[in-house]
Amino acid sequence: MDSALIREISGILMTLCFMFCYIPQIVKIIKNKSSHDVSLMLILMSLSGYVFGMIYLFAGTFALWFFANYCTGIIMCTILIWSWFKYKK
Repeated sequence: MDSALIREISGILMTLCFMFCYIPQIVKIIKNKSSHDVSLMLILMSLSGYVFGMIYLFAGTFALWFFANYCTGIIMCTILIWSWFKYKK
């Protein structure tokens, strides 16, 4: 298999995994109406990583899969932070 194809498939799979990894936690918080077991520090550090990743991406070579990953990560972390505060007990 061509290394460029392997790289592209890996990029797609990485992006999909990171794009949707927060959804089960968001659903659990909303369903249980509790964010007791969720670490806000983890969420904030993840959000910071996505923001700095976006800065790094625009300062260097742009890659679509990283852009999609960072944008979706920022959105998911924002929803998770909102959910954390809304259902904090």
